[in-house]
Amino acid sequence: MGDFNARTAELEDCIKHDSSDLNKYRDTNILPENYNIDTCLDRNNQDLARNTYGNNLIDLCISSRLRILNGRYIGDSQGYYTCITPNGYSSVDYAVTSVALLSSVQYFKTCPFNYLSDHAQIEVHLKCNIKLKQTNNFDSWKTTRRFLWEENSKQKLIEVLASNEIKENIINFEL
Repeated sequence: MGDFNARTAELEDCIKHDSSDLNKYRDTNILPENYNIDTCLDRNNQDLARNTYGNNLIDLCISSRLRILNGRYIGDSQGYYTCITPNGYSSVDYAVTSVALLSSVQYFKTCPFNYLSDHAQIEVHLKCNIKLKQTNNFDSWKTTRRFLWEENSKQKLIEVLASNEIKENIINFEL
């Protein structure tokens, strides 16, 4: 989600008329048995211009089964402009999601322009099933004790830091 500087017009971000019928015309199956046929959703865009970044974004979406949310959902069904410059309006800010998450999108919104930015804020609202586990067992929490530095504390610290257990913990922490 953000400023891609990509102008995609209304290019399809999916394989239109996708089919698994290719296997009917060959002796061998060129598609895997678990191949999922790509389905397209209509997408509107007020910006009808395209650029190289836009073509690249569309190629990424097609090859990775990603979908542009702009122009498809309540709050931005018209594919509103997201950027205003002295050269005019454009749509260069996008929210992109996987096909698997499309059913979780409640709505996508392009907010009105304001004087603070040349880009409009975009919002995505997702449905989430999050279960919070409430635990209020404060009795089991240990209280932090004060550490008093003694004459032999320096030697104890050096010995602990030199131990194999601590060295392994440090090495594993960095991984």
